[in-house]
Order: sequence, then structure tokens, then C-alpha cells
Amino acid sequence: MTPFVPPEIVPSRVSRRRLIKSAALIVALITILYIGKFAWQKFRPAVDSGRPFVTQTVNDLTVNFLSRTGSLRKGDNDVVIEFRDRNGQLVDVGNVKFDMDMNMPGMQMHSGGTIERTNTPGRYRAKIKIDMSGDWSAKISFDGPSGQGQQSFSLTVK
Repeated sequence: MTPFVPPEIVPSRVSRRRLIKSAALIVALITILYIGKFAWQKFRPAVDSGRPFVTQTVNDLTVNFLSRTGSLRKGDNDVVIEFRDRNGQLVDVGNVKFDMDMNMPGMQMHSGGTIERTNTPGRYRAKIKIDMSGDWSAKISFDGPSGQGQQSFSLTVK
């Protein structure tokens, strides 16, 4: 035998449609906010201002390393790497690689970064995780339209 359900608690067709539309709207808004958050992070400016904390010369290009903090620190670092020609103009160098090594008695630490192109040719965004403060040996290299190049140099991580 089917239980008796009073008609006043049974949702009407209008109520059910309204509920479905509301749920779909909420899901759509959450999806838009979620996608927008990641799009904003990808396309936001990497560095608002600042001077280079390291400058190196590779072939005929000047390589500038910029950071909001003005240096590399232990932990996660967001760094902008710029390649400029003799006239100070940004130059697209193609694929860029950045590695760091710290030699200690009995062990060697290695750190590197994921490097992405930005919307500006010649400017790259690097995410570098450094596990320990101290003096590191760094190496920047590139391969692309401007030829190949590499340079090794020392860095101090705070």
C-alpha cells in the first residue's frame, strides 16, 4: 500500500523547475569563478616593478632576473627573466632553462625552475623552489631564434 502524501507538501512543477534552474545557475557561477581564478593567475603581471637582482651577459644579450622581493629566498620564488639586446629591447630567445646547484661535503643539492613564456616576447616567468639558504652555482641557457647561449654564475639565497 502506498503511503498517503498530503498535496500541500508535494512540490509543484513550477517549484521543481525553479529548483533545477537555481541549481544550474549556482553550478555555472562556481565554474566561471573557478576558471577565472586560474586565468587570472596565468595572465597576471609577474612583476609590477623593481630592479634586477642579478644581471648576466650571454653572447650579445643582457639577462636580467627580477623578483618582487629583490632577491631569491628559501622556499618558492616567482622570478621574471628578461633577455635584452644592446639597445635595451626585449628579445625572444626561444626555450630557456635555469638550474642551480649547491655543493656541500658529502652531498649536492639541485634546484631548478619551471619556466614559461609570458605574453611579452623576451620575458619569461620562472617558478623556482629553493630548499636551503646559502651560496649556489646557477646556470641559465637558451636555444632559439637568437641562437644558443649559456652562462654560469653564483647566487646567494637568503
